[in-house]
Amino acid sequence: MEYNIIIAPDLEGLASEVAGFLPQGWRLKGGILEHGEGFAQQLVRQPKDIVRMQQKQLRKDSTKQRRTRWIQ
Repeated sequence: MEYNIIIAPDLEGLASEVAGFLPQGWRLKGGILEHGEGFAQQLVRQPKDIVRMQQKQLRKDSTKQRRTRWIQ
């Protein structure tokens, strides 16, 4: 299991940083923590999530190829 902690000076920055990690298979763990330098959020990812994301990406790519062949 992988852990990642995102730290940002404000909530808007934290939200944009976390949003970049969610499509990569990361999930939120716990709530938002407030500390002296701003805010923090912990993310978790399991190895099987990485494999699922790769398989989903391959299915998307193959679907696009089939569709373009059909349109041509």
